[in-house]
Formats: sequence, structure tokens, C-alpha cells
Amino acid sequence: MKIFNYTILALAFSLSACSSQKKLVETPFEMGQATCQSWAGGRPEAGSGINLEIPLLSEKIGEMKMQRAFFRGMVADVTLDSNEGKQVAKASFKKQASGKMDMVMHADSKEEVGNQPPKKEEKFPFELGNDQCVVSYLDGDTIKYFMIEGIKEKKPLIYK
Repeated sequence: MKIFNYTILALAFSLSACSSQKKLVETPFEMGQATCQSWAGGRPEAGSGINLEIPLLSEKIGEMKMQRAFFRGMVADVTLDSNEGKQVAKASFKKQASGKMDMVMHADSKEEVGNQPPKKEEKFPFELGNDQCVVSYLDGDTIKYFMIEGIKEKKPLIYK
């Protein structure tokens, strides 16, 4: 009888767990053609990345706060900017430079104080195509997600 009670209790807890799958909603505002542009620094340590721009055509943006953009396996914070009098949401995805960070290895552990621990890789929460992006925003106290499709790619910038 105890085993039956424990089984029912375990089943109840497993069914009440939160969903880890993120739900997409309709785009909450009107926007123009989203574009992305790859860039690369002139030196290996400068790194490379992708800039994403989403022109916002709706005045409804003031009510919600955009948070993050998920694009091509990368995550970046979204900022609102003004370009030629129009609002634009921007996200800058920086790829790691090819070189590894310097690390001090010493017999005296006090000499190793500046070393940074390795960053834990997060699992990317969405399966997206090359021209798709998901943006998270805060609507009241709730985080919501919407997808942008058909992102046009501009000619890459190569810095000297």
C-alpha cells in the first residue's frame, strides 16, 4: 500500500512540473523587413559577429520591453535605437575570437586569482532556420516569445 501511495505522489509531482518548451505568440506589433549583417574584425583577436536590425513600425512598442533575440544558435540582448527618425530594435551577436584566454598556472594559488572559470553552455531553446529569429519580450510580468521569418542578409562587413 505504501508503494502505491508513493507512486501516486510521484506521478502527481511529475505532472505538475513546469513546461520547459517556450510557447510562441503572434507578433504583437507591426514591423518592417528585418535584416542581418555579418562582420569580421581585421585581426584574429577582434573576433566576428552578426548584427540584427528589426525596423519597428508600430507605436505600441512603448508598452513592452524587448529582452533577448535568439538567432543562428546565439543569444543577444535587444536594444531600441532610433535610425532616421524611426525606431529600430538591434541585437549584436558576437562570436568568440579564435584565441583562448590567457590563464595563469602557478604553484602558489594566490597567483591564479585572475583566472576565469569556463562558461557553462546553455542549450539553445529553439529550432530555427537561417532566416528565422525569436525575440523575447516582457508583457506585464510574463515573458513572451514571437518569431520573425524571412530575415534578409546584407553584404558582410570586413574591417581592416
